[in-house]
Amino acid sequence: MSPQADRYLDLARLGCNDWWRYLIGVPVIVFFWLVLGYVPYYLLMAAGIADPRLDFVAVNLSIFMMLAGLALVVKLIHRRALSTLVSPDGRLDWARMRRSAATWVALMAVVTAAEHALFPERYYFSFNAARFFVFLPLVVLLTPLQCLAEELVFRGYAMQGLGLLTRRPLAIVVLSSLIFTAPHLLNPEAQAHGVVIVAASYVTMGMLLATIALRDGRLELAIGVHAVNNVFLGLVANYDGSALMTESLFTARELDPVYSLVMLIVAAAVFYGWTFRRGPE
Repeated sequence: MSPQADRYLDLARLGCNDWWRYLIGVPVIVFFWLVLGYVPYYLLMAAGIADPRLDFVAVNLSIFMMLAGLALVVKLIHRRALSTLVSPDGRLDWARMRRSAATWVALMAVVTAAEHALFPERYYFSFNAARFFVFLPLVVLLTPLQCLAEELVFRGYAMQGLGLLTRRPLAIVVLSSLIFTAPHLLNPEAQAHGVVIVAASYVTMGMLLATIALRDGRLELAIGVHAVNNVFLGLVANYDGSALMTESLFTARELDPVYSLVMLIVAAAVFYGWTFRRGPE
């Protein structure tokens, strides 16, 4: 294991990390996320209010409640600062996030353009100014925060916790990626295209995010990739039936899970090679 990964995983030792604390902490986070967090969404459904903007906000509130649960668990149960899930120096490096976001969005643009060139009938121009500019501030504001929350839970808390059990990087990367994948299998893509192929895509993305976090010894690269990935899908090139209920400039009539998986693997390899061509960031 690299010194950067060791330093990052050892941040768990700054607090109290008895096994029973995780036994309590994980259910608390899940309760805040899936029970308390979905109260606004269920209230909207019960009231019969069908507004995609409110649905988008309500679903994102569940992630923010997950973050609230995480903050409570880390502070009160593990007795350490939430910032220790981010980096050894306890600060957020915005330059790292900008670089990773810029690299990943460039790769997504190339992948999307290639898909349009190969399957010209797949994408259509779906821009509707009235709807798009309503969603624009919601996506720009809420989506990066949602991705930050997921990274703190699935990469920060989960990987540091797994680091107390094993120091094998591959085991930590794979196990944290499976944890990341499990809740995403509730998304409509898995029901429409099959659990196995969709799970493979989520595992691949999870492994990329976990690998770059361990290699760099901090979370910012993963946060940047995750945030710009979801913003790009939400505003630039989405697809019918997506879990992201937004208005994008272009929409694919269908998701091609095989193409998406293959190009995700290629993009992940290119991103990793380019980002670490001179060693850890």
